[in-house]
Amino acid sequence: MKLLSRWLLLLTILPLAGCLQDTASYSFSEKDHAITLVRNQTWFWLDTLEVEVIAIRLPECDGGLTIKGVPVDTHFTLYQAPDDYPEPLQLLQTGQRVFAVSTQSCRVQEFKELPPNLGVKLGEFLVKDGTFQFVAGAAAGKSPKE
Repeated sequence: MKLLSRWLLLLTILPLAGCLQDTASYSFSEKDHAITLVRNQTWFWLDTLEVEVIAIRLPECDGGLTIKGVPVDTHFTLYQAPDDYPEPLQLLQTGQRVFAVSTQSCRVQEFKELPPNLGVKLGEFLVKDGTFQFVAGAAAGKSPKE
């Protein structure tokens, strides 16, 4: 009976091994403003994950969007958008996909086309030293599109 319970415990834990859930945030100079990315990998055998992009302005709001099918080794570059937009925006780029993130309206939306000017690079969300984190400016290095 003892051997059977050990096997059942092992079979219960095994599907969770290798699953991933971690977060990284970019904090604004304004108190309680942030952009947080939450990476979720449901099953260890998948080479993709879901990334929740959350715009936070406490206590008023926290809204976001889930990006599905993101390769595990993907990094995201964050830009301060040009002043051309009706509200202050940050732009989050991964490959050819760009998302508008607003802590003003607490929304995240995907652009249908790549904007011509992404603005000033703030840094990158990436895995560094084994930890998913936001790495600011020059310390993040150049992204492949630059």
